[in-house]
Amino acid sequence: MPRSIAAGLLLLMAVAACDAPALPRAAATQRPATSASGSPSAGNDGTRLTGDACRVLTAADVQSTLGLQVQQLPMSSPPPGGGPDTSLISGCTYAATSGTVAGASVFLFRDMPIDFFATVPGYTKVPGIGDRTYLQAPRILGQKGRMTFQITLVSEADDPKADDKLKMMARIVASRL
Repeated sequence: MPRSIAAGLLLLMAVAACDAPALPRAAATQRPATSASGSPSAGNDGTRLTGDACRVLTAADVQSTLGLQVQQLPMSSPPPGGGPDTSLISGCTYAATSGTVAGASVFLFRDMPIDFFATVPGYTKVPGIGDRTYLQAPRILGQKGRMTFQITLVSEADDPKADDKLKMMARIVASRL
């Protein structure tokens, strides 16, 4: 139950954190994301996601961390709660090519507060990654400057190394923001 509450709260926070000023560094691009065909991808109501999440966590990064081949899945529209007037700016999902249920997703948000997760049961603070980071497998949320990232690990079974894999990917993302 705590995971579903935390996921719901994250969605509410994403919707509430709107009308933020300009984005920092790597995430401050005006280039639209592209679909597999190379054309700009537009979400609901013309919302355009940038391709920045795919640059801060690449397929090679995910492959190295998970130890299996992955491919980037096209994202042509925002996930639920990621439409116009939200802080979501980019998302990227990778899935195993072997038919195994495994992969990772990363989402970037602007000016989304995450300090709340310090009080959510099950989430633990992770020092040394970005400005602040909270972990509850299969998810890690971090913040560096005005950028917030969320990485979700997907696997068929409980992965005893999930925490380490999430921290490894979070370090990569934080270092590129």
